[in-house]
Amino acid sequence: MIQAFLASIGYAGGVVVDKVVLSRYRLPVKRFVPLLFIWLAIITVFLLPAFGHIDWPLLESGKYIALFVLMIVVAITWNTFYYRGIQDGEVHELEFIMMMTPLVTIILSEIFLPSERNLSIFVAGIIASLALIASRFRHNHLQISKNTGIIVLAMVLSSAESIIIKLLLDTMSPASLYFARTAVMAIIFLIMWRPKLLAMPAKCFAYTIISAAFGVLQMVLKFYGFAKLGVAETTLFLVLGPFLVYFFSAFYFRENIKKRDIIATIIVVGAIIYVSFFK
Repeated sequence: MIQAFLASIGYAGGVVVDKVVLSRYRLPVKRFVPLLFIWLAIITVFLLPAFGHIDWPLLESGKYIALFVLMIVVAITWNTFYYRGIQDGEVHELEFIMMMTPLVTIILSEIFLPSERNLSIFVAGIIASLALIASRFRHNHLQISKNTGIIVLAMVLSSAESIIIKLLLDTMSPASLYFARTAVMAIIFLIMWRPKLLAMPAKCFAYTIISAAFGVLQMVLKFYGFAKLGVAETTLFLVLGPFLVYFFSAFYFRENIKKRDIIATIIVVGAIIYVSFFK
């Protein structure tokens, strides 16, 4: 439970920093993403001595090799679309579509992970996800832009990757799996885009390291949540992340907090308390 809550904090911090780098400083996605994944892998290396473990005999089976390759393909695709959406799309459109990720993830886990099926968790997760979507919905979100398709695809693929990760955790510890994922992705991004990594302002370089630190906090703990709690329950806790982003932004920019966000937050917290103590 604690891991999932801390993961939501990591999510909030990462989103805020990414927006600063990609929107304010307009750092090209093809330069930011490879550098980000290099730092994600480097930071995760320090976790491996204490938390790294791989079941090599099991991993070497054809099933898990295929799942690992599929995870890499899916992760590269949705990350590319996601960061392009942050830079080129309308922020409200990106945020609203990505708010649907918990709902889709919970539904996919119910379909593809029979061992995790739990009616209480499923219902609580759906209610919390719908509360999140309702809190972010505005009438202008119904407009379709040129980036809508790739953002929707990024959202669906992100949800699908969670299911693949859960299956791969049978062979690797969360830290080992995340390191392997980020290291392979960093290499592929470097080969694909050949970015000039040093041709960026020092502030952007520093922000990228900060974003990577938040990313490792979020993702490794999310992987631990998948392993210990399951995909649906962990995703329920992660629904808190967007609200933390909103309340931080409201505090930082002195914006008024809307009533609908307070109500939605109460619903989400209530769902988490219910699942944590009464399921």
